Amino acid sequence: MGTDPVSVEGAERTAAADAALDAAQADRASAPPRWAWFLVLLLALVPRIARFGERLEDPDLASPAVDAHWHDAYARELAGTGESWPPGFPVETVTEEPLHRPPGYPWFLALLYRMSGGSTAFAIAVQHLLGLASVGLVGLLARRFAGAWAGLAAAGLFGLAWVPVHFEGELHAPALVTVLTLGALALATTDEGNAPSGRRSLLAGLLLAGATLTRPNALLPGLAVAAWRARATGLRSAVPLLAGLLVAPVPSLVRNLSASGEPVPMTTALGINLFLGQRPEARGVIDSDLGPELDHLQYRTCFDWPQVVARVEQLEGASLGHAGADARLRDLALKSMTADPIGVVTRSLAKLGLLLGAQEIPHNKELEAERARATSGLLAPVSFPLLLALAGLGIAFGPRRRLLPALAWLAGWALSILPFFVAARYREPLLPLLAVVGGAGLVALRSRLREIPVLALGLALLLLPHALTRLVPVDLGVPGVKDRLDQGRAWFRTGDAARAGAAFDEALRLQPGLPEALYERALVDLEGEQWAQGAARLEQVLTARPDHPKAAANLARLLAEGRGGAVDRSRAARLLVTALRGEGPVPQYVALAQPVALGLSTAPEASARDGAAALALSEALLSALGPADGMPLALRAAALAELGRFPEAERDAVEAERAARAAGNEGAARAASEQRARYARGEPLRLPAR
Repeated sequence: MGTDPVSVEGAERTAAADAALDAAQADRASAPPRWAWFLVLLLALVPRIARFGERLEDPDLASPAVDAHWHDAYARELAGTGESWPPGFPVETVTEEPLHRPPGYPWFLALLYRMSGGSTAFAIAVQHLLGLASVGLVGLLARRFAGAWAGLAAAGLFGLAWVPVHFEGELHAPALVTVLTLGALALATTDEGNAPSGRRSLLAGLLLAGATLTRPNALLPGLAVAAWRARATGLRSAVPLLAGLLVAPVPSLVRNLSASGEPVPMTTALGINLFLGQRPEARGVIDSDLGPELDHLQYRTCFDWPQVVARVEQLEGASLGHAGADARLRDLALKSMTADPIGVVTRSLAKLGLLLGAQEIPHNKELEAERARATSGLLAPVSFPLLLALAGLGIAFGPRRRLLPALAWLAGWALSILPFFVAARYREPLLPLLAVVGGAGLVALRSRLREIPVLALGLALLLLPHALTRLVPVDLGVPGVKDRLDQGRAWFRTGDAARAGAAFDEALRLQPGLPEALYERALVDLEGEQWAQGAARLEQVLTARPDHPKAAANLARLLAEGRGGAVDRSRAARLLVTALRGEGPVPQYVALAQPVALGLSTAPEASARDGAAALALSEALLSALGPADGMPLALRAAALAELGRFPEAERDAVEAERAARAAGNEGAARAASEQRARYARGEPLRLPAR
């Protein structure tokens, strides 16, 4: 008779479980004293207390920016604790459209705001407590995988790593993703190495689903952990975990259906993120310029997404909606990848180098500069290169088989980043699992400290991130400039123009002539009614960057209103064309463009009219807005009449009347009808000066 393979497999698992139990008992016998664990947690608490104090003084906590602003605004909308949407932002593009960003974190933040009446300080304090819980979970997992001393070492390493401390103080997702991930791994593993109960495995899967809802990249490492569980203890033990994990899209799908009627499983961010990561010009880091395919439109924050949708619809000549625009961008990215597979591989290798490199990649903030000026940075000195080196030693000399759950997560997360782009907060979820494996590496290093091969490997691993930084050079700008710009913008938003001006001056000292710094400094001038000085700085910006839309719009306003110099509506019109082409139908631009275009076509004095400039501006409005309520068509008709092109003016007036009636604007329809009659008689429109 043949040997029963099931029985052999069961015997092997039983033997492995017995061995793991014996090892655990032996480890407990030589475990570090309990007070050592309290000391590690206390040491981890110190930089978090310092960071909390620093954040309470930071202007960008009172007035968040970029993605943190979106999280804050959406959370306050959900919690009913006031609003912080940008002025004029169409809120319905968030509340009545499919989700654009993963909802897990803003939903969590909304809960904290509801509990605290909208206190950001309370939210940051809770996140620091989550960070402290993560320190304990890192220690638990490392103790389970590699012994008690490895657990203590891992908790110490992660507790004193500054990047997690930094993100716990931000209105960003890493603290939540980390605690959900570690909690899931703690439930999916056991001290004895056998399978957890079905209920416990299901709960682990649900926590992984929560991590995926917060950061969709977590789906791939979650599947890797489920695959490990199936291989380690059989497919049946992995089914509850996998079932829990696959619940991830359900909450967002339900929300998207209820809000917009569109069955978007998660968000409309996949297309644009893949597009940004796979364009031939992609450098591996975030780049707000969407390139020639989208007329170099800027996508700096989620608040720009409605403009991106409008531009994609304009280029496609069809109404696509948010989900349709996302699909179109995804198709463009996949087309680029298919056409250049070598480029995909090259970009992926470059991104892997950035992911494992020594430098923290700036994204919303410049972490290296902030670390240098933060007390918490001194109190939490553990760096990514150190964690990576110790993790390498853990893989080389530690209990690799027992470390497999952590390694599965690390590999899955790294692979999930490569199609997109690298940033500090996308790398942060690697740190707790690197600390888990690094704890095993530190114990191995201590026990084999005199072995030359171990020391050589450790040194090579420590130098590897620095070597990768040199091998994959990416121009990240002059160090400290972005930090000064961010601080200046935050001070400006909170009303402290003096501090804002000083920060922008420091940025200009570090990098003279930088257009972004000149523009921000000009805004401070304008706030202080230093019109001539502000206009001069805006001119400098446009000399360096003729397509800078915001500088163009601000200078256009000064010229149209004659502040700091003579009125020049013709040049104002040309500048507004630049602004509209660069950023689309921004309400402030539209509100300024309408009277400028109308005045240039209809002013009683010939010296005040410029039909060509009016025509260019009205066509830019029509391109940005479409027919709308007939206004852009009526403006173009007036410009055409001023140029003597009356048949075309009459045609546009007819279309303007039709569009106005369709929009229910009878007053505008009557005005268009009267203007059509004038143009039919060969008379241009003349209106009194306003």
